[in-house]
Amino acid sequence: MKKALVTGGLGFIGFHLVQRLLMEGIEVIVVDEMPQEKNEVQEEMWMRIGRNDLATLLNEKVENIDLLSVLKDVDTIFHLAAQTSSDSKWPKLAKVIENNVKLTKKLVKAIPERAILIYASTVEVYGERPGLITERTPTNPTSAYGITKLASERLIENECKERGISYSILRLPTIYGPWQRSDMTYQQIILGKKDPEIDRSTLDVLYVDDCIEAFLLAANLHQKNEIFQLTSGQEEAWYEGIRLLGCREIKKKSKIKTTLSSDKSTTLLGFTPQITLEKGLAKQREHVKQWQNQQRLS
Repeated sequence: MKKALVTGGLGFIGFHLVQRLLMEGIEVIVVDEMPQEKNEVQEEMWMRIGRNDLATLLNEKVENIDLLSVLKDVDTIFHLAAQTSSDSKWPKLAKVIENNVKLTKKLVKAIPERAILIYASTVEVYGERPGLITERTPTNPTSAYGITKLASERLIENECKERGISYSILRLPTIYGPWQRSDMTYQQIILGKKDPEIDRSTLDVLYVDDCIEAFLLAANLHQKNEIFQLTSGQEEAWYEGIRLLGCREIKKKSKIKTTLSSDKSTTLLGFTPQITLEKGLAKQREHVKQWQNQQRLS
């Protein structure tokens, strides 16, 4: 990998991915529209990565850029841009589909034949299912977000097969760590919110650096056109994180016992999580503390 494009590169996961790519000496085009109103978090993110000569920011929505021109010399595309929880409610489903799925289609149509696409999907595509879930488990999303992600998966499979484009799809659980979004449960608890909102999915949780490692493994995998689900390998890990954060108010939403299989991601992708919940949450707490101190001093 010599030159990558990251959509949603100033989002929570995207920022960590861009940082890692730059550390590896890879040229990165970051596509993300900075909001017109002041956003101190995104401004800080860009300040940290924008000082690197290998980083270029396209401050535009993906659908507004000349993808054919931008992707001309790109060999790896990480597609993370998508509407998230607050935007993906049922009343807005048509708009979410338009923004997420049509955006994915436009991107796939512009990908050079020699490039590879890495797509960030979600374990929400399974819906609520008891027992062991593998990548072959039938999908049945029950959230608007899950529906649009599954639609994008299908589009990628069909369009990439037609054009001969290589791809990998990663189905992510809830991701946590420094810079986690303020609407997510762990971040809200750390910030001291009394009635934190519950994450869209409580099926599993994974530290952001482990997630990024999986993206890089997928980008360098010789066997392409695969779907991998990422898992911590720990049962009820999301709720264990709640317990470690000292929040007693949040109880299990469902009595259904579900386990995500790690067999395929371990054997074929070579992925094994390295960061424990205790260590990951400590890193997230410390980051919040440092950021709050920085805000007070600025």
